[in-house]
Amino acid sequence: MSQASASSNKRPRKLWWLVGLVLFVLFAFLQMPAAWVVEKYAPDSPYVQHVSGNLWQGSAIWQLPLSATPLTGAATWSWQPWQLLLGKIGVDVEISSGQTRLDGRVKMGRGSWQINNMSGKIAPETLASVVDWQLPNTPIQVNAISVQRLTGSESSTKGFSKADGQLTWVGGEVGYPSGGKVFYLTMPPLRAQLSVEQKNNKNLLHINLLNNQDKRLGDLYLDGDNMLDVSLTQRLLESMPEYKGQAPQDTPVVSVRQPLLSGLSGSGTQ
Repeated sequence: MSQASASSNKRPRKLWWLVGLVLFVLFAFLQMPAAWVVEKYAPDSPYVQHVSGNLWQGSAIWQLPLSATPLTGAATWSWQPWQLLLGKIGVDVEISSGQTRLDGRVKMGRGSWQINNMSGKIAPETLASVVDWQLPNTPIQVNAISVQRLTGSESSTKGFSKADGQLTWVGGEVGYPSGGKVFYLTMPPLRAQLSVEQKNNKNLLHINLLNNQDKRLGDLYLDGDNMLDVSLTQRLLESMPEYKGQAPQDTPVVSVRQPLLSGLSGSGTQ
């Protein structure tokens, strides 16, 4: 009798069989070729090419048609399995384009995604692909950027819930083309501080532009519909030799509203 009882205790319980089956299915899923997944769920995407590896670890070539010459680069990822305990899919990512290098963590959950501790630099040639300006040969430093965004279909359930970190730039001479003429502006060293602000019942990503003395240079607001509001102050415009406006230095004197990355979606509106 005791031998039969001991033998039954050695048999795997049904729970362990279930755990083993779940783990087997999970790891089989993670070994799926990443190229097959992209082909299945985004077969005609012009933004992702040459995908290699699997869902656990892999790489891809990407491009964004922001100008006549598309901005291209590479991305690599490595899965973080412990994020499943939090109900999220998390990966360590590294993004590169020319001399631009960014690395951090990306997490996706039900109804939200977030970027954590993204750091690195954005090279001037990358900036030149995004905007048709004459820019100084100085990179933008990205310092521990973290952003969480809600992706619900209702306007009240999308937008930004968390943001932190900063961008820093030593500045220099900028040439801004407008109306067939190039206007020059000497950008001072600046810091862009990220936060979340609520306006008109919307949770907006707020990028506060400050100089080395923490004086306000302008504000950028991004909403859940990818519309970007840009506001520049008298203090910043005073560094433009041809600007003759008169106002208190903290007064917003330029305001523009346009889609984020308007080169992808058409022209912006002012």
